[in-house]
Amino acid sequence: MLLRYLAFAAFFLCATSAKATQSQTGDWAAVRMGNQCFVYTQRAASHTSGTLIFSFDPEGFNAAFHYQYTAWPGETEAPWDEDDAVLLEVDGAEIWLGEEMFKDYREGRYVVELTAGFVPDMVLSLLGATDSVSVALDRTRLGETWVYGLFSASGFRETLTQAAEWCSFDPHNLPTP
Repeated sequence: MLLRYLAFAAFFLCATSAKATQSQTGDWAAVRMGNQCFVYTQRAASHTSGTLIFSFDPEGFNAAFHYQYTAWPGETEAPWDEDDAVLLEVDGAEIWLGEEMFKDYREGRYVVELTAGFVPDMVLSLLGATDSVSVALDRTRLGETWVYGLFSASGFRETLTQAAEWCSFDPHNLPTP
């Protein structure tokens, strides 16, 4: 499970040495690999895990946003149940975009992905953030809400600006799918 996190980190580290350009500010980083740009968190707060990842094709097309879960050592089962609801918070206040996220398992990883048409709204929400963004799930069967990832907003604006320059898009006016 720790290997998943290390594989993800190695992916971005290798990308930076293989014709990729990288920028880091605060707790966020941006990388351009080929024609695609990524903006992602570099660390989660204590007692949480995972990574937030935005991706953009040239001119901002095919923008995507997802939370990639990082399992804890020894964890082998799914981190959530099928009927658990996703909750997103920006600066401690729940935002409606959690209702537009769906859970998935792909390429050996658990992810929570935002419906493509709502990525511009997520970008704007984070541009307005002054403190943090969190991904939580309402664990229906358990009657509890679990915070899976808590991330600082520090550096998001700067790394997004860099990615927008590299991939020629306006973060305030992304194309609609």
